[in-house]
Amino acid sequence: MLLTATLLLVFLVHLAAFAVLGLRRRQLYYLSLVLTFSLLSGSMAARLFLPGWTVAGDVELAHGLRTAAWATAVVSIGWTLQRMRARRMRRRQGQA
Repeated sequence: MLLTATLLLVFLVHLAAFAVLGLRRRQLYYLSLVLTFSLLSGSMAARLFLPGWTVAGDVELAHGLRTAAWATAVVSIGWTLQRMRARRMRRRQGQA
């Protein structure tokens, strides 16, 4: 329970930080990060406050949210790699 509460706090801090960055920078990139940390926060909150709740028949709510977070994390990682590659290409063009 302590680990779940700690993870909830960590995910909420990340959620707030990326939401602020996204609003300030107005970049769509941050939407996937905000969505990922929203789902992870929801998953931890469900484990703490709604244990045993099920959705879609017999899927535990926390597990369903965590599974959705994996999907959004894949998008976030893809966007991050794309941004890193674009930044590297810009640096190379600036040095040439």
